[in-house]
Amino acid sequence: MIGDRILQYPDLQELCRPGEKPRLTTVAKWADDAGIKYKYDGKGGIWTTLGALETALGVAPAANDSPYDAAALFGGK
Repeated sequence: MIGDRILQYPDLQELCRPGEKPRLTTVAKWADDAGIKYKYDGKGGIWTTLGALETALGVAPAANDSPYDAAALFGGK
């Protein structure tokens, strides 16, 4: 993983088939089937972002997810 937001090919291989080293075609098909958007890395692999993975899995934060004022919400001061 590059930083905490980019998943590289080895990361995707592990997610696709834990403990194995699946080929590129297998990982790309898995990503396509899961709806994960990815790009080719020019080194024989693919990469994606954590945000793309979260979106495909349906765990991305809502677009309107923002901090709120608890006092205003509960009528306090």
